[in-house]
Amino acid sequence: MKYLVLVNPSSHGGRALKIWREYASQLDDCKSVVLEDIRQAQTLAAEAAGCDAVVACGGDGTINAVGDGILRNPDPNLKFGVLYAGTSPDFCRFHGIPSGGPEAVEVLKRGFVRNIPVLRANGHAFFCSCNLGMGAAVARDANAWRPVLGDGFGTFCAAVRNILKFKPQSYILNGEKRTGCSHLLVTRMPFIAGGLRLALPKLRDDEYAVWVLRHVRGRDWPGLLRKLYRGGSCGEFLILRGPLRIDGPGDFEFDGDPHGALPLEISFYGRTLPLITKEIPDA
Repeated sequence: MKYLVLVNPSSHGGRALKIWREYASQLDDCKSVVLEDIRQAQTLAAEAAGCDAVVACGGDGTINAVGDGILRNPDPNLKFGVLYAGTSPDFCRFHGIPSGGPEAVEVLKRGFVRNIPVLRANGHAFFCSCNLGMGAAVARDANAWRPVLGDGFGTFCAAVRNILKFKPQSYILNGEKRTGCSHLLVTRMPFIAGGLRLALPKLRDDEYAVWVLRHVRGRDWPGLLRKLYRGGSCGEFLILRGPLRIDGPGDFEFDGDPHGALPLEISFYGRTLPLITKEIPDA
């Protein structure tokens, strides 16, 4: 199998470059590019030809850029591989990809593919979750603090800071108003970030979930955080198949990075993504 490996040297303080230098010799037929800009990852993946797989070596932002580029590539069989070098490996955990070391290289070499459904926000693919309200603010702070404080503690500090200052908002979901929203999240996976986990119902390939946390008082937060760290049930889920429009104030983020202001249009991408992962039974 021929690989194009796109290495983000800024991921996790240079960890991606270190990982690639350590394991490059273990992939026999590959070409690598050290990225100058994260936007270059999307362009190179979208234009890739003459290879079987494009591999993202970096964190969530690199995964997002490379994966989105592959979905724009005219070759529907172009595979997507990951050598993770970020701070919160939720994508890898959910899809059965080792988050580092020789195991991740072995998964790439075996080349087992699972075609995964992908959501998009305002036309751009995302692979973990899309967050509004307090979730977007927490993501911004966590991005700044995790490299210094670590994944779990950095996310925890970001959550506490925004719990203390965030004011609930009202959003309109497909014409239906939801008041008192502290957090609104769109996802297909239970993992949020930094060890936070939803009690997500089992979803079909054509379904996704909207998690809404509403009417939360200050004294409720300690118990809610305990539930989220344990994967307990809280908030409300809407299970959808068709498009979703969200109107309201503020901005949104997905896969750890801000992506603009509302309104927001959510839908499934028109094709699945051939992801290289462990050979595990279908759920």
